Amino acid sequence: MKPMTLEQVRQAAGAQWISRPLMRGPKCDQLTIRAVSTDSRQAAREALFVAVRGQQFDGHAFLMQASQAGCVAAMVQREATLAPEAVARFSGALVGADDTVEALGRLAKFHRRTCRAVVIGVTGSNGKTTVKRMIHHVLSKSLRGTCSPKSFNNQLGVPLTLLECQEHDQYVICEIGTSAPGEIAALAAIAQPDIAVITSIGPTHLEKLGGVEQVAVEKAGILRELGNGGLGIVTADSPELEQVLRREKSPLVRFGMHPEAQLRLTGYQGNAAGCRFELNGRWWAELKVPGRHNALNALAAIAVAQRLGITQEDAAAALADYEGVEMRLQTVDLGPVRLVNDAYNANPASMLAAADVLADLPGTRKVMVVGDMRELGDQARRWHLQTGGELAARAIDLVVGVGRLGRYLAVGARDAGLPAVAVEDLDQAVAELAGWLQSGDVVLLKGSRAMGMERMIEPLRAALAASARSGGA
Repeated sequence: MKPMTLEQVRQAAGAQWISRPLMRGPKCDQLTIRAVSTDSRQAAREALFVAVRGQQFDGHAFLMQASQAGCVAAMVQREATLAPEAVARFSGALVGADDTVEALGRLAKFHRRTCRAVVIGVTGSNGKTTVKRMIHHVLSKSLRGTCSPKSFNNQLGVPLTLLECQEHDQYVICEIGTSAPGEIAALAAIAQPDIAVITSIGPTHLEKLGGVEQVAVEKAGILRELGNGGLGIVTADSPELEQVLRREKSPLVRFGMHPEAQLRLTGYQGNAAGCRFELNGRWWAELKVPGRHNALNALAAIAVAQRLGITQEDAAAALADYEGVEMRLQTVDLGPVRLVNDAYNANPASMLAAADVLADLPGTRKVMVVGDMRELGDQARRWHLQTGGELAARAIDLVVGVGRLGRYLAVGARDAGLPAVAVEDLDQAVAELAGWLQSGDVVLLKGSRAMGMERMIEPLRAALAASARSGGA
């Protein structure tokens, strides 16, 4: 963060003094703030602690811990009741806002305007985190910059990412997510991106967005906040998005498999080490991560790099050692069985993309263990049945559907002719697999974050080890 005085922070955030810093002299309001934190466990020296009320926590209860971590000031809700000892620990350097989350957004928007870095906003139904990491992987080899950690993509994550931008950074990458109409536009208004990326459009967050057409409208909201001279980099493979883009005036670069894409995937080969892909019929590149969808993600990253003066060939070469993201097609050795942990999240499009990866992997038999795909609203059962049916078109030997909705994935697969079994929970899934798996098999785990499918890994490891000791796999 570019250093600011507490008075500058207060004005930018639209906050009011609760008590002024207990410092002597005419510069009592010149207390320097060099960082912002909403988590007392990660707070730093000379930082402003922003107390946020959530569903499961209240940041006002952690003011003492924030002070002990080195925070020199705090921003709190104006009506909050504060412990006197907590106020004393901050030497009276407290500002108040009607809503600290909104105030944080205003502060980040102000800071973004003072930042010389190119702001890159990334949104989409699938691939946001991967594309963000790929962009950072390429740019960081020749430029100075930062990107948001993990899925830091909401009304807290986006402002905090912008505030992490340092004075001499050349770029900052913000992941921008949504679960309800208008959220993309609101976050993009804070970030005001110079480059806006839409990775994909698919059936996600239908509980509040309604349908894929509305998803496209929501994601396209990022383009309306592009600054002068800004560029949109968008998937060419979504008819729903193309309908929306007819009304957009921003300059666009398209990537994908569509014949009109400027960066077009013209060849793909999966292999045990990852994949190879061809760009515009001209040359091939290699990735350590598997999946046609990751080749498309790479095209988006290459397009961003090209905008910043890096050649397509150099960007592709930089991606050759990209290692991927935790719990996204992450290989786990279970002795006689290979497991692919893709349990971070799931929706219909990402479920089928994972199935394509599984089908490409070498192995005796291919098993897909699938859990609920959440936030599909009243269309959930239909999407699970339909997706299960589409799994049957892949080279998979068995589907295990876990949970209340996961069972419909199994039903859809079985009705389409693919062997499938439905189980109640993860324990039952482990028991089912332990007696069925053989040496050389490959298992892929996929489900929404709330399912915690990765919790199967260690019990399955133990079950396979016990089976091996008794003469099984």
